[in-house]
Amino acid sequence: PFIYIQDVMTGKQKQVTRFKGLNGAPAFSPDGKKLAMVLSKDGNPEIYVMDINDGALKRITRNYSIDTEPAWVPDGKSLIYTSNRGGSPQLYKQNLKTGKVRRLTYQGNYNARGTLTADGRYLVMAHRQEGKSQFQIAVKDLVRDTFSILTDSELDESPSIAPNRSMVIYATTDDRGLGVPRTVSMDG
Repeated sequence: PFIYIQDVMTGKQKQVTRFKGLNGAPAFSPDGKKLAMVLSKDGNPEIYVMDINDGALKRITRNYSIDTEPAWVPDGKSLIYTSNRGGSPQLYKQNLKTGKVRRLTYQGNYNARGTLTADGRYLVMAHRQEGKSQFQIAVKDLVRDTFSILTDSELDESPSIAPNRSMVIYATTDDRGLGVPRTVSMDG
């Protein structure tokens, strides 16, 4: 797979990656000038940032674990991503200037697909509790350092925060086992 940018109005496509291995999980920076992505061109899935204008590529992560699913912090100075460097998928925040990394999640044995509210306060994610098989949607208040599980279905995934910042839309299955979108308020 390769990464393309498509102009929605004209339909014109521009291919921005053509590396061997994984080329995935692209995410535009808040100013639209950069693209965070996952590449395995050097062997292991790592996070990279590309300047869209000149194609300059900067490697952000460097370790033997899988680093994936980058999401920009609203100020554009850091990325949040999923990594299994601690033994299971958890969410980390990395400052792009200093390279400093901080683990954000410790609850449960699986936290992935992190996305932030526009003010950067709430981190929404797919979550699995220790000893359970079901995936739920959870939220962490990064100011108060509190953690709440918002859903209680069998397979909840792919959370996205609504523009009003009070609702989360996510994918789940209904009683017949069919995939459906659902919403839940940020306070559950």
